[in-house]
Amino acid sequence: MNHERIQRFLKHPVTLRVFDSIDSTNTYAKAWAREGAMTPAVVIASQQTAGRGRLGRSFFSPEGGLYLSLIVPSNGFSPGNFTTLAAVAACNAIRSVTGLKTDIKWVNDLLLKGKKVCGILAEGVILNQALSYIVIGIGINTGPVDFPKELRDIAGTLHQQNHPVDREQLVACLINEILNALPNMPAHMPTYRSKCITIGRKVSFINEGKQTTGHAVTVDDDGALLVETKIGTVRLVAGEVSLLKE
Repeated sequence: MNHERIQRFLKHPVTLRVFDSIDSTNTYAKAWAREGAMTPAVVIASQQTAGRGRLGRSFFSPEGGLYLSLIVPSNGFSPGNFTTLAAVAACNAIRSVTGLKTDIKWVNDLLLKGKKVCGILAEGVILNQALSYIVIGIGINTGPVDFPKELRDIAGTLHQQNHPVDREQLVACLINEILNALPNMPAHMPTYRSKCITIGRKVSFINEGKQTTGHAVTVDDDGALLVETKIGTVRLVAGEVSLLKE
């Protein structure tokens, strides 16, 4: 990706570092934040060789994708707040640049026609025993991808035949969307709820070591999913939730 072209689309002063390939943009960004990065700062790559997702999982990050990690001050908010904000920003940026409508699956996945095209991982950076920065990691499948067999039924891409994605414009639009929304956080939450297909669905999840089912009622302003179960309302701040057929 072209550094200068990305800069032309940006509407905010941002410190950029752009790579063809990197082990993990989040790992690099967290180290950069500890070294005193001038924020907002962003690490961008076309490929990750050791991409990370939630719950310690690996994140499939083939060449030709869009992988970025944005470093911003925490300003008293938790990583969960930034995850929901990034999800809304990614939906808006994708729609603006490609015309494609994506949905949010709680808490950090964007789906296109039911298949995951984007994942988000927000992580805190502790300095002097205080949460000082948040690194917002976002990975988007933007190119033609030959997915591994185990991912073919669940993963998708924004790439449409004869319609390549303008990655420089998309990454700049995404950064602009996030930075525009940050001062008003959590004002993005009504939009997050309207785009979240988990709300209103029957779901399955692990609660205190037991498989539990319930009805997803809403997502609160801190990004937690509230689920009505037989034992009462359960507030999920993390974990894996499966959507069940009614």
